[in-house]
Amino acid sequence: MFETADEVAALQALLDHSIAHAGPHLRQIFTDDVLMSASELIERMRGMRLLTVATVSRDGRPIAGAVDGYLLHGELWFSSGAAAVRTAHLRRNAAVSATWLPDETTQLIVHGEVEIMPFGDGRAAPLRQAMIDHYVPVEGPEWAHFVDELVDDGSVAFRIAASKAFAYHRAPARP
Repeated sequence: MFETADEVAALQALLDHSIAHAGPHLRQIFTDDVLMSASELIERMRGMRLLTVATVSRDGRPIAGAVDGYLLHGELWFSSGAAAVRTAHLRRNAAVSATWLPDETTQLIVHGEVEIMPFGDGRAAPLRQAMIDHYVPVEGPEWAHFVDELVDDGSVAFRIAASKAFAYHRAPARP
């Protein structure tokens, strides 16, 4: 777990504030009995988790795509290539939404703005390490060199500064 007690408290405050200001339809789905605490969310999101990230195109259309996401220090992080369409959208408009939906029982929705930094920036070090920790055991030690290439090729890291976050987990329905 990368989170300090203050980071867990900040994530819990965000979750609490978000649900307190949610609309009636969302509250019908995210009922009190299924809301995840910050600690539970952190536990469930250990390691790499596929996120769907939505950005805004130049003409205002939403564009969504999958990214390898990581919950680090209570915040969602992901990376992309410098020339990626997603990167161009986020450089022009930092507004972003991200969803983690591993199955019908668990969901995280985050809305906010991204902070963009070079992949080699010291602030992105936890993301680089999380990627190595996930992929080296799966892909082999040469994968660590791929991370070095991301630094060299100008790839970027994104930290979502969330303004809203909603998380739930419900027990699977019995057949």
